[in-house]
Amino acid sequence: MVKHSSKPVSGRVWKNKKESRTSSLSDVKPLKTSFNRKMILKKQQEDMKRIVDQMKQDRAEKQAAKRKREEANRKRREENTRKNEIVQVITNTKKLKKIKKKHLRTIETR
Repeated sequence: MVKHSSKPVSGRVWKNKKESRTSSLSDVKPLKTSFNRKMILKKQQEDMKRIVDQMKQDRAEKQAAKRKREEANRKRREENTRKNEIVQVITNTKKLKKIKKKHLRTIETR
């Protein structure tokens, strides 16, 4: 049987012919890295950590400012609603005894 380079023997024409083995393709890494390389990597990691910490701190400050602003807005809104209320002062306390219980629940003391 003669092999032709144009068509494989198996008949699977969609498969490519392998140039080399996969074991020869993997690149061998050195066992030790140089001191300079280690120092460069260490500096990069420290810089990255510093940047991340700064970003976290900025985010926390923004959240705190937002929380404070929302609290101030809520207090201002409550004060405005209290100012806007129509209040009727009950001077005769005997009326409270005559009032129904359901109505008494709506009455607020300040």
